[in-house]
Amino acid sequence: MKTIRPVFLSSYPPEQCGLATFTEASADAIDRAAGRAISSVIAIENTHSLTEAGGRVAHVIEYDQFGAYRRAANVVNDEPWNVVNLQREFGLYPGDWGGEIMEFVRHCKVPIVSTLHTLPMLPDFVPWQLIRQIAAYSKSIVVMTETAAELLDTVYYVRRESVRVIPHGVPTVPFGRDRSHRASLGLSGRQAICTFGLINPGKGLESMIRAMPQIVASNPKAVYCIVGVTHPLVKKQTGESHLEGLIELARSLGVSEHLRFINEYLSLPELISYLQSCDVFVTPYPGKDQIASGTMAYAMGAVGAIVSTPYLYAKEVLAKGRGLMVPFSSDGVSNDQALADAVLRYFADPNLVAEIRRRVYQYAEAMFWPRVGRSYLELYSQVAGNGSSVRQTESGLAKSAVTEQTQPQSRRRIDTQLLVDRTAKYATGVELKK
Repeated sequence: MKTIRPVFLSSYPPEQCGLATFTEASADAIDRAAGRAISSVIAIENTHSLTEAGGRVAHVIEYDQFGAYRRAANVVNDEPWNVVNLQREFGLYPGDWGGEIMEFVRHCKVPIVSTLHTLPMLPDFVPWQLIRQIAAYSKSIVVMTETAAELLDTVYYVRRESVRVIPHGVPTVPFGRDRSHRASLGLSGRQAICTFGLINPGKGLESMIRAMPQIVASNPKAVYCIVGVTHPLVKKQTGESHLEGLIELARSLGVSEHLRFINEYLSLPELISYLQSCDVFVTPYPGKDQIASGTMAYAMGAVGAIVSTPYLYAKEVLAKGRGLMVPFSSDGVSNDQALADAVLRYFADPNLVAEIRRRVYQYAEAMFWPRVGRSYLELYSQVAGNGSSVRQTESGLAKSAVTEQTQPQSRRRIDTQLLVDRTAKYATGVELKK
């Protein structure tokens, strides 16, 4: 049996972002599945020096240095790795929509597995073509939901048989939650709502803060914990102005005493302690196109009682009564009332909480990292066994070439409606109307 030697191309700790955390956890899970250390990383250096990253990091890419991605491909070609796991997220790589990654992809001679973390439902031509190019040069594409696989097929014309659905991994936690940290976290006697993740203007936190006056009026013991620091790139560009705006919004609404900003990048044990200590988890995201969410995935394993807007990932994982979904804000109408109603419904109905927690945990068991690690290792074995050291060519997973002229916006809208129709079965969760 061929020895699998994967190398990840991604951000990596000490970079503080969800993708860095995901990459480290993925590599750990794959190494455990293999029974030995086999994973390496080509790490992208952006806001932190990666000299402290440890032995797994084999090469560092300076984010926007000219020729860096061509050199990274040469490094991979010269080493004994037999599969590359490319992590694809808009904003991770430089160039128009991250297009500079193609310098790596075109020159890499080692089979590529591409894990896609975002996919616009109605893409402009440039991101649409870029995803198709990445697919064409990849031996396999990984997405985390069936909805994303349908989106690749229907909108991006990527061959469905070459797409693998592997769920977002989560730490293995017991169903019986450890609530022993509530006192040390200052949550004794409180009903705690929680959101975690890097803070940026695209998280919809303002909506949840605006929901707090109604929640507090009904339940004076309620507290909303926002766990996480400002996204490093946002902080680099605008400092802490967004966080300061959230603090001012809470003050103006008279709920400052019911809001806690845990402005730290927590370790995994610290994060799990917070999640297991909270009563309701909320993702009030305004963006509809998100096909993966590490924060949602972790909350499914550790919290269970979840309120969310119906972005693509949430619609699938919270389907069949696994959570409460509220509408997006639209046309100047806020969804803060719906958010408040959903949270209060959990607070008022312990039987609802217990039933949803049971459904969510049963679903989340397939997401525990040991299972996910084995799935990736199996895929790597298949890919490395079918063409290791063979030059990638732009002919593989994407269907017949489509030009900008033959892929107008109107056609993409039709395709997206087809996607909605075909994936309705994945989006049958409980929805609260305003």
